[in-house]
Amino acid sequence: MLTLTCPAQLQLLEETLRRSLPLALPVLGTVVTVARGYLATYEVLVDSWPHFGVVLTRLRPEENKDPRDFYANQLTVFYRDEGAWRELLGGTEAVDWTKAFQMHG
Repeated sequence: MLTLTCPAQLQLLEETLRRSLPLALPVLGTVVTVARGYLATYEVLVDSWPHFGVVLTRLRPEENKDPRDFYANQLTVFYRDEGAWRELLGGTEAVDWTKAFQMHG
């Protein structure tokens, strides 16, 4: 997974997600606030750039204070490619299965 930090990349992602409304709404809200600098504790990840199949937003790992708090450990996800989504769930460290979490998307 790639972490997007560049404002230009986040802006392009925001524009792309707007074209996929209403399905992308849970992710779009977090992307917009991260892009504007309001949520420094969250990060935006994509499986590839610029042609992504999955977008995942989550609390930065260093900000995760309590591994049992599934209210604080919320993930939002939007995917266009089901295969990429299944690969992300099974074969990456993007989702920490040792911690309690909620996933929206």
